[in-house]
Amino acid sequence: MLKHRSAPATGIAVVAAVIALVAAVGASATSTVAKPDVQPKFVALPTANHTQADTTHTAFHFWQFGYTDPVDHNAYSVRFIGADPNNSNYRDQNGGVRTVIIPLRMHFYAGGQDTSSLNDLGYAGFTAPPLNHTFDGGRRVADVLKSPIFSEYKYPADMGGDTAQYGDAFMRAQWNKIGTNYHVKLYNVRTYPTVDVDVPPAYGLAYQRPVGAWRTAHGMPTDTIAGVADFGWFANFIVDWMNANGINYDVMPIFLTDNVMLYDGGYTGCCVIGFHGTPASAVSTSKASLPAAQRTLMYAAWTTPGTYSGFLSDYTGNRSAPSPTRGLSDIHALSHEVAEAFDDPFVDNYVMPWLTPTAPQYGCTPVLETGDPVVGPWFGLDGNNTGSKDGYNYYGQYHPEEEVFAQWFTHGALEQAGYPSWDGRLTFMGPRLTGLGGPWVGFNNYSQGCN
Repeated sequence: MLKHRSAPATGIAVVAAVIALVAAVGASATSTVAKPDVQPKFVALPTANHTQADTTHTAFHFWQFGYTDPVDHNAYSVRFIGADPNNSNYRDQNGGVRTVIIPLRMHFYAGGQDTSSLNDLGYAGFTAPPLNHTFDGGRRVADVLKSPIFSEYKYPADMGGDTAQYGDAFMRAQWNKIGTNYHVKLYNVRTYPTVDVDVPPAYGLAYQRPVGAWRTAHGMPTDTIAGVADFGWFANFIVDWMNANGINYDVMPIFLTDNVMLYDGGYTGCCVIGFHGTPASAVSTSKASLPAAQRTLMYAAWTTPGTYSGFLSDYTGNRSAPSPTRGLSDIHALSHEVAEAFDDPFVDNYVMPWLTPTAPQYGCTPVLETGDPVVGPWFGLDGNNTGSKDGYNYYGQYHPEEEVFAQWFTHGALEQAGYPSWDGRLTFMGPRLTGLGGPWVGFNNYSQGCN
């Protein structure tokens, strides 16, 4: 398992899919007990010693807000990408992030890996024979650029009705700036040639995920082959690549894979599908030539529909549409990283520790990471025609992730200082989330601390 995000010694925020606490239905009449399949979990790995990073040079403008929390009466200081929304002189160029996309073509090899730990994952009888397989992130570049991450889409009226990029719409709703000239946008200034990466068998595995294996066995051939690579090996690779290719602090690189994820501590410690942060402190063996805070990055995997249960009909039961809390697909991971990078660009925005029944896997955690409290939920945006090209069923939609707003962490301090959200909600989806019932209703209120 990945370390809890309260653990020190990294500068990367991570979104992962890990073993869920829900039983799967066995697919055969056998005494073998199925292991739970994976569900989304989001983990933040903050900078060491809970200190804010040096930001002498960055790829973006940011502003700072200091406050005394009205609940625990402690002083906090948090930073956000963009211009201060209460400064009437804000300009779009002060709210933008220049990105470069670095697609990775990752080659995995069957090399005698022991996959017995994956036996019976999802349903009784599942096995994961190692495969030779190549995952080409380059084929997803156009998909990402056309998606709401970089292109403007119309948002539902109940979420403000904005027309904007995903991150821009999130920030404009968070700061009650829908319909104004306030923006926080991504500008992709370069796409690098696809980088070929040979993953040693000792550090990676390609295998058919349980959903695809079950569907194929039941007459519904489905390709949900995924690649998983060792987290430390991968982090070292991208940091060394950045150094060798002169990636400087004036851009934010996005390392893009096609359904390649990461594991930590074995194949069942899986699967990291994205992170953002400052690379020099990510791994002890990196040779970063610039201070960590001066170079920020993202990694995200385009997610194949059906890689995780909840999107397609499978052993969990009949399904005609993705689950609104488990339908992981397409830009889910990248949307998570964009929103979290905008609200916690250096992974050092420490707030009053929080704990929520919707994300008990984090324990009591003190980081302002917007996707972590609302693990799993998403909303659909029409216009995804990717399926006509790659053959997967996206139901004609993109599936960006839900996020809480910064106000949820600050218990009224932002509102009292003149920074309310659109219509006072505490999450991007608002009533769409709380209307799910159960523990989701709690997001009508601020974070409740750890008692």
